[in-house]
Amino acid sequence: MIRRIRGELVGVYAESVLIDVGGLAYEVYAPAPVREALSDRGLGSTVELFTYYYLQSDGNRATPYLIGFQTELQRQFFERLLEVPRMGPMAALRAFVLPVGRIARAIELQDTGVLRSLPGIGRQRARDMVATLQGKLGQFVDIAELPEVEAAGPRSDLEADALEVLTQLGLARSDALRSIVAVTTANPELQSADEIVREVFRKR
Repeated sequence: MIRRIRGELVGVYAESVLIDVGGLAYEVYAPAPVREALSDRGLGSTVELFTYYYLQSDGNRATPYLIGFQTELQRQFFERLLEVPRMGPMAALRAFVLPVGRIARAIELQDTGVLRSLPGIGRQRARDMVATLQGKLGQFVDIAELPEVEAAGPRSDLEADALEVLTQLGLARSDALRSIVAVTTANPELQSADEIVREVFRKR
């Protein structure tokens, strides 16, 4: 299983990049934002990608594919997308055109309009994404993407109480606040600091 690749960037194409590792050139499929970022770095630069390996079967033939991401978080989010019914690796790859936090936020808030703007995502698949993943993406939601959220502090006394508990338990304030905002946005029915804290740890 190939989980990471590091080498010289020697090509950037419509859906993939080419990375030379010790004289062997590996074709790595990558989401559009990743390809754009690598292109900006320029050919000849040393790059490292976190990869997802899979075999695509077509009758009696199996074709290996590598899909690459700039961060471990991006790869983890991609793997969560594969939990959606009938969402194969290439479909998930092509839909991956927005930042992780933006897509995760749309799923958590049931914003099917944003989801349907992704390539290959129609009405039913957008609904499937929400039904499958809502409430499970707290770690991916970017606090800066959430509406009416101030990164400097909690939004309510309830969140403030939960923040105090989590920091006492050893979480960094920024991580605790990010987790609190994510779980309370996805689960507005939470009515106590204890419930919020339990949900935060359930998502970690």
